[in-house]
Amino acid sequence: MELTKKYILHLPEGLVTMTKEELFAKVKEAVKDHPSEHINAFRVWYENFEGCGMPPTDVYECIIEAIRSMPEDWQDIGPMRWERYGVVNPSFLNLHYAEAQKRADAPGGAVEMLQHQFHMGKHYQGPDGRVFWIPVIEDFDMRCFERKDGKYVGTMVEIDPRSEYARQMVEVK
Repeated sequence: MELTKKYILHLPEGLVTMTKEELFAKVKEAVKDHPSEHINAFRVWYENFEGCGMPPTDVYECIIEAIRSMPEDWQDIGPMRWERYGVVNPSFLNLHYAEAQKRADAPGGAVEMLQHQFHMGKHYQGPDGRVFWIPVIEDFDMRCFERKDGKYVGTMVEIDPRSEYARQMVEVK
């Protein structure tokens, strides 16, 4: 591994130069205790580096290499469809997702990180018996599509993840 190579990153503070060693360290720190079930290089670039625009190809490949260098924590699962990024190959599965911290400290106590209570892309049954597929989960809403008789029916439904309805939803296989 050539650690002295310099990478140029376009970040909010301007153009930043990092060595491969610095880039690896930042990526490893970002994904070390990540609470999500899945991750990809674009997500690391935008959420942890606050990168501007698309990451340069060499930076993108370095991020992937850094995640792959943690096989005890992340498993390469190949292509996966992401709402924000499209189909991304490779995507990675968090092998420690079950034990990952799902709460964030906030003034006044612990606040649930709602986007980690539900699994994106899974089906959940509500207390009224309706089954929903959830492609997007955010703190303020879940965007869902109702599934009936093996088909998606109607238009998109937004469910407040803090609502009593959402608390009673259970994952279905």
